[in-house]
Amino acid sequence: MNRNINLDKKVNQESITDTSNQLSEIRFQHRLHCVTLIEQGCSYSQVSKWFGEHPRTIERWVLNAKDCGIEGLKDEQKPGRPTKIRDDQARALKTDLTKLPTELGYKASTWNGKLLMTHLKNKYAVDLGLRQCQRLLNKLKDELILN
Repeated sequence: MNRNINLDKKVNQESITDTSNQLSEIRFQHRLHCVTLIEQGCSYSQVSKWFGEHPRTIERWVLNAKDCGIEGLKDEQKPGRPTKIRDDQARALKTDLTKLPTELGYKASTWNGKLLMTHLKNKYAVDLGLRQCQRLLNKLKDELILN
């Protein structure tokens, strides 16, 4: 059975990121609510029944809150390789992509992966592979269209 879901690119890129950020905030508030109830004298078993969490999970949240404060209840940083392009560079690159390559001194009239690879290396000292540049170009073009 084929279970592929076809999503509009606008929905896929924009709303998934927004939803993920909202869910992270909702999880944080859920944990905070549970910890607050424990601090007000409710038992672990009561709170676990009310919220459908294992008592040990709630105990871990309470310990994290005691050790790290409220920050201990937030989602941890997800693992993965850090990006090679800093946020300030990404913003500047978006501005660059709103211009024609000829305006920036290139002979080509349209942006492509190879040209972006050259531009990143020359202007930002960032070395990305061709396929990465093609993906980045598509992502940034979609963001520019949406904004």
